[in-house]
Amino acid sequence: MPTRRQYIEQIRRMVYGSQPSNDAEITVGLVNQMLEQAIGIAAKANYVDSLKLDGVAYVNNSFYTTFKSLAITSDEQFVWKVTLPSVPVGLGTSEGISTLIIKDSDSNQLSYPLIWLSQNQVSFQKGMRPIPNKLLAYSQGSYVFILSTLLLNSYTAQATMVSGGSSTDLDSTLNVPPDYFPAMTEYLKQQLMFSRQVPQDVTNDGLDAIVTT
Repeated sequence: MPTRRQYIEQIRRMVYGSQPSNDAEITVGLVNQMLEQAIGIAAKANYVDSLKLDGVAYVNNSFYTTFKSLAITSDEQFVWKVTLPSVPVGLGTSEGISTLIIKDSDSNQLSYPLIWLSQNQVSFQKGMRPIPNKLLAYSQGSYVFILSTLLLNSYTAQATMVSGGSSTDLDSTLNVPPDYFPAMTEYLKQQLMFSRQVPQDVTNDGLDAIVTT
């Protein structure tokens, strides 16, 4: 499997038709940012394909990455917050995140996976009997909120979610099945080629009218 850097270099060479120059406007950082969008499109395509082939909607395990040592902080009374490395892919109610586990770093003990609540379930879960040995959680954006009367700030969390890997490490492996790279490549090529073909305003006259040379 290619690393992020290798795949980004492949896309840039495809767009420019050769090795990009040092002052190329389509930078590694820009492609890396757009790559997150392409991974989401590939994961959704896999979700739909699985429904067509097997009659059950799911995302292949190759799309998942586990992020460890995530800090748990207090948010409200009996509510704890975990910051995810990225916003989960919008699959189902909360299927962008597979599991969230709490870990005791001192003993290396792991909790049972947390039970996910939808936003509708959050509105009426108060007052319900707690589930033995289980904690409830729900996600909002790049945060996960854990409902617990226990003190959790001395523990860490590890989340398994649909992700191409760490977007901050260009030398990390890109976790996408090989047969979904063409869908990602087509999306990136389309967007970046469109960006290159847009006429540029080369006259600094205070107007946004495009005058080309």
